[in-house]
Amino acid sequence: MKVSETRSFAEAARQLGVSQPAVSQTIARLEELYGGDLFERRRGTPVALTPIGRAVLPTVKLLLFTVDRQISRALATAQSMTGSLTIGFYPGLTSSPLSAGIVEFHQSCPGVQLRFVEAAPGELHRQLNERILDITFTALLPELTGGAVVKERLWEEPLVVGIRDDHPLAANENLRWADLSSLPILLRAHQGDLSAYRAVTSRAGDQALECELHDVSRSALIEMVRLGLGAAITLASATVPRDGIAFRPIVDENAAVGIDAVWPKDDRNPLRHRLLACVRKHASAAQPSVSKASRD
Repeated sequence: MKVSETRSFAEAARQLGVSQPAVSQTIARLEELYGGDLFERRRGTPVALTPIGRAVLPTVKLLLFTVDRQISRALATAQSMTGSLTIGFYPGLTSSPLSAGIVEFHQSCPGVQLRFVEAAPGELHRQLNERILDITFTALLPELTGGAVVKERLWEEPLVVGIRDDHPLAANENLRWADLSSLPILLRAHQGDLSAYRAVTSRAGDQALECELHDVSRSALIEMVRLGLGAAITLASATVPRDGIAFRPIVDENAAVGIDAVWPKDDRNPLRHRLLACVRKHASAAQPSVSKASRD
């Protein structure tokens, strides 16, 4: 293609940074392959494409364009600028270091296709082990065994209580575990997952809570609160303003849960590393007291 552009073997060699005999030998091999001359060579005049050369040139241009494009795509993937990433999450993306990290990642890598999976901790763990997910951000993860995954604690998520705004406890700025002993506590048990129940009862200490388990969505659980069927305990980042509902923080011992990032141990996906760096930065900014040692 360079010879056809310059119409000179010598100039093509100069622009390519090789010797003229090297260019001549390469053209000779191509002509042997195609079974005829690619260029008309007349002493003292520029070289010109033969009918065979004119027939071959469009294919050559397409081939080089395809190679260049594939190299560019591979380079962009290696630099975490393109590709895809499947992210599992439990706590919600409403307002948390996770949502801020995803926004920053998406703005810096708009060519990366993101896919989200919201599920209970046990289901997220299963999909991670089956390599359906590239990374998951979750609370209340089951005990990890076998060393197949890496877990990093990113931040502590406060627990809040959702109650009807006309309930007497809604007049308080915050609540303690003892305040909740008089309320039916509505908890999710999606597809039999009891992680929320275990988390609440273990953190309440010696306070006997009346817990009701329902296989419903988070929004349905809040609607049950609005209907006056009880109170719901949820993560602060998962709360969405709702008419008739007051959210009050629990100010007591063990009133927070850790949010962990988990990914396959042998995974070196550069996109995952870049996303995790963004989320880690916002988690550290939100909770500067979390030390590097505790994250490790």
